[in-house]
Amino acid sequence: MPRRLAIACAQLVEGPTHEVPQEVEHADKPERLDACLSGLLHLARQLRILAPRSATDEELQLVHSKAQVAGLKRAQLAASGGLVWLPVKGCLEKSSKADLLRARGFGQDTFLTSTSLDAARQAAGGLFQLVDLSVTSGPAGGIALCRPPGHHAGPTSSTGFCLVNNVALAARYALRRYPALIKRVLIFDWDIHHGQGTQEVFWKDSRVLFVSMHLFSKGFYPASGSAQEVGVGRGLGYTVNVALPQGYTDACLLCACQDVLVPAAERFRPDLLLVSAGFDAMDEDPLGEAKCTADGFARITRLLNGLARKLCGGRLLLALEGGYHEHALSSCLGLVAETLLHGDDTENFSSYAEKPLQASLKAIWETRLAHRSLPLQLLDGCTWSRDLVPYNRFRKKQKCWHWRLPRDLSSDSDNCQKDI
Repeated sequence: MPRRLAIACAQLVEGPTHEVPQEVEHADKPERLDACLSGLLHLARQLRILAPRSATDEELQLVHSKAQVAGLKRAQLAASGGLVWLPVKGCLEKSSKADLLRARGFGQDTFLTSTSLDAARQAAGGLFQLVDLSVTSGPAGGIALCRPPGHHAGPTSSTGFCLVNNVALAARYALRRYPALIKRVLIFDWDIHHGQGTQEVFWKDSRVLFVSMHLFSKGFYPASGSAQEVGVGRGLGYTVNVALPQGYTDACLLCACQDVLVPAAERFRPDLLLVSAGFDAMDEDPLGEAKCTADGFARITRLLNGLARKLCGGRLLLALEGGYHEHALSSCLGLVAETLLHGDDTENFSSYAEKPLQASLKAIWETRLAHRSLPLQLLDGCTWSRDLVPYNRFRKKQKCWHWRLPRDLSSDSDNCQKDI
């Protein structure tokens, strides 16, 4: 474990802010970062504070189109003395009624003030600095307290509170800056909302494995991220979505990590592990519809610690995404940071007593089936029966809620997906 945890946050060095006018009610407010910093206070002596630099136009264009960057700059100028609400479709582009309906109001809440783009540049630049530190200073963990968040921003659009895509930019930056050391990047997104922007960026790219575990429910933003979304062309099989049900819990996420994330990571063997760390799956969150806890996210962080040490020299970096209940955000981030510093590399899932939701087990298997003949081969070509049964019926020595489909040669693997 790193003895000092690197933290990049513009607010700590009086950098530009992404302010919300007092008369405007908005979930993504500056107090979110105050809550994050409050949660880190007990670790103050073990933190290394970085003053974020600003990402340049050229760096932003590693992910975003030239027109998108120019549109954001025009919008910032137009927001002098106030704020600009960005359309759903893209910066200063006209959004159709269908676009607005598809966004279900979430995209219409993406705003920009006279300093917002500057804040976004520093959010991305701070993550770049963490990448540099992790490569040049040996094994290092770090957290970028990014605001505005980023995983909904695509190559030509800013939506879902996001202006630029911080983790996507960091992945492309690492691949370009350190081509001899960083050849493959794994992005793990645990935010309750699907990171459709990140998925779009790497849809055709085999150098970046995107694994997302999110709520997939009718009417829930952004209404994307089904198990069947797996990438195309060279990127076929390098997008992995676990579409979890409403009300999913720690046990659901932990089971998905063990059955999907771990085997995918071990087969992909990344040189850098980036996490889109949104905390809106917490039970208290006003925008989420899940029942996760700080302990659950700490357990996942412990697992990620182990994966990073095993596969990529300990290069594990987290970037803040969502999380809109200030107390829950503070406690959760504090525990995750403490785990990054002191947590054991191994996670004993067999000691976890909670049973995952049946619907989440189905979602996990839909993901594995979707990748059964793709590069990661998450089913290893096995033949399975139609019924889900507890794993501990077949391996009684492991008393855990880790579920698998039993081997049954009487059923055909090609029928599994429609059976389930």
